[in-house]
Amino acid sequence: MNEQWIAVGHAENLREGRGLRCRVGDDEVALWQVDGRYYAISAVCVHHHVSTLHEGIREGLTVSCPLHGWTYSLETGEAVRGGGRIRTYPVKVEKGEIFLALGDAG
Repeated sequence: MNEQWIAVGHAENLREGRGLRCRVGDDEVALWQVDGRYYAISAVCVHHHVSTLHEGIREGLTVSCPLHGWTYSLETGEAVRGGGRIRTYPVKVEKGEIFLALGDAG
């Protein structure tokens, strides 16, 4: 698989415990930093299809939608409360810039 990496922001703008929303093509993505590692998930909660997960409540490696509490794994996108699964994106940081890999849905 040939992945295309897209720059989406500066690492210095992503603070521990606070999400950041960015747009990649037609996708709204929520970026998170946890213990120095970076995660990217769809910002759109499966419950009402609203872009809220960048404003969610993070506990460990999960984030909960602030509207109704559906909770997703930052690593896998699997729901741990509620239902469904959201897309995840491979992330890398180079020279302070955050990149997401586009390709097959994670």
